[in-house]
Order: sequence, then structure tokens, then C-alpha cells
Amino acid sequence: MTGHRDFDGWSPQGPVEELSDESCWSLLALESFGRLAVSVGDRPQIFPVDFHSDGRDILFRTAAGGKLEALTGNPAVAFEVDLRTRTEAWSIVIDGTAHRVTNADEIAIADRAPLPVWIPTDPYVYVRITPTSIRGRRFVHSLMHDG
Repeated sequence: MTGHRDFDGWSPQGPVEELSDESCWSLLALESFGRLAVSVGDRPQIFPVDFHSDGRDILFRTAAGGKLEALTGNPAVAFEVDLRTRTEAWSIVIDGTAHRVTNADEIAIADRAPLPVWIPTDPYVYVRITPTSIRGRRFVHSLMHDG
């Protein structure tokens, strides 16, 4: 997918740019906080998570509980990361499949990932999201000047 302008005309937020897959992964590498969307009993639930992206997938760490139970029942997820500054905003959404990391070698690699430790929990459980699609948009804000 190649980035292109959806339109160059007027919009409340300014021009909108569809981001390439490469641009999406580059922006994700700069961030570490996103939202995981899962289905719990046929109802959507959203959980904030700290994550790490290596440009191919998303890795996050969690403890036993709601997120992990939801993923066991239905591994299809959506993951969203966005950023807003004074001059622009962007949003990236990944659809994919989440699976618990159980292989000892993969856990050792995950242990070295730059994931913050907010609440000490033992044991941590690593979850990897394998994308089936990635899409992103950048919005350039129109700067209005007062009279």
C-alpha cells in the first residue's frame, strides 16, 4: 500500500493522508501505549496496554484476568494507537490474531523487550498480536489565526 492523499480540499481537521504499511510500522516503533479491542461474550471491550512493536507484530505483557480470558475465547483482536500534537494527528489500527507466548525462547526474547513495569505481577504473561491488516491515517491540522 502506498501513501496517498484522500483529498486535498477543505476538511475540519485539514488534509488526510492514508499511510503506507511501512509508515505505520515506523510510527508504531515510536510509541508504547495503545488500546486492545477484544470480544467478551459478544460485546466489545477495550483495554489500555503498554506494547512493543518490532515492525512485524505487537507484543504486550499482562497478568491473568479479563484480557487473557477474552483472548482465550476469541483470539481475533483489533489494536489501535494514535497521537495528537498541535499540528497533526495520526491513528493506526491493526486487525489480527492474539496468542499467548509459551515457547521458552520466545519468552526469553520478550523478557528483553522494552516494556514498562507498572505493577509488579508474577508471573507476567506475554501476548503477541500477529497482524492480518494494518491501516493508518495522518491528519494535518489547519492552523486558524484570530483576526
